[in-house]
Amino acid sequence: MHLNYAGKNPEEFACPILSGIAITAICLMSGLIFIIPQLLCVFYGDLESVVYMTIFVTPGYISLILGILSAYAVLNGSRRSLEGLVQWKIRGLQLSTVILVAGIAVSGISLSSGILGDTRMMYELTIDTSEETTLFVPLPIDESNNVIVGLIDGLEVIEGDAVWDIVDTDHGAALEVRTSTGCVLSAQQKCGKRGWDAGREWVYSHNISMLSGVDGAAYEARAFSSNANTTLYMRLSMDTGMGVLLRYRCDDTPLSVGWQTVELERSDMRYD
Repeated sequence: MHLNYAGKNPEEFACPILSGIAITAICLMSGLIFIIPQLLCVFYGDLESVVYMTIFVTPGYISLILGILSAYAVLNGSRRSLEGLVQWKIRGLQLSTVILVAGIAVSGISLSSGILGDTRMMYELTIDTSEETTLFVPLPIDESNNVIVGLIDGLEVIEGDAVWDIVDTDHGAALEVRTSTGCVLSAQQKCGKRGWDAGREWVYSHNISMLSGVDGAAYEARAFSSNANTTLYMRLSMDTGMGVLLRYRCDDTPLSVGWQTVELERSDMRYD
C-alpha cells in the first residue's frame, strides 16, 4: 500500500526511519526463523522433510518478501517530517504499521507452536505359548545416556497372565517375562514437545538392547526361551510427531530352547 502510494504521489510520500527499520527487522527476522529449519534439511540432504515442511514455512517466505519491500521503502522514502502531511494520512501510516506488526506477531506465535511435535514412544510384546515359560527379550534403551527407557515402568498386561522384571544378562539388559498361558504386554508414553532437530535427535538416540548384529535394515537381537513351544511378536516405535517414525519389530518369530538371535526389521519412515 505504501509503495503504491509512493508511486502515485512521490512528493507527498514519507517513510519514518524508525518505523521503517522496525517493520523491516520484524519481517526479516520472522522469515528467517521459519525458513532456517528447512535450509538445515537441505544442508543435510533430507529432501523428504524439505517437501513436508514447505507448507509450514510458506508464511516465512511471505515475511521475507515483506521485509525486502519494507527495506526498499525505507531506502527510497523521504526523510522529511510528517508535519506537512494531512492528518488522516499520518493515522493511516500508524494504523498500517500496527496491523502489520500485530499480524506478524500473531502468525509467528501460532507457527512457533505449530512446529513443535508431540513425541511419543510405544512398546508392545506378544508371547504365544501353552505352558509355563520364562523369556528374556530385548527392551528399549536410551543410548545417549546408556539407560533403560522409563517407558518400561508403565508396562501393562493387556491379555493373559504374566510377571515381568528388568534383569541384567551376559548380553545386556533384558525384560524377563514369566507366563503360562501367553500374554500381551503394552506400554505407551508421551515424551514431551520437541522441535524438528531435537525430535530427530531424540528418535535416533533410542535403540533395542541385546543387539547382536546389524545388516542394512535387518537387525539381530538376542532372546532366551525356556521351551520350544513359544512364538514372539515385538514392536518398538518412536514418533517425533513431525513426520519421522522409527520402528523396530519382529513378527511371529518361533523360539527354540535357550539363547538365540531373532531378526528385527528396522524401518525409518516419513509421513505427512
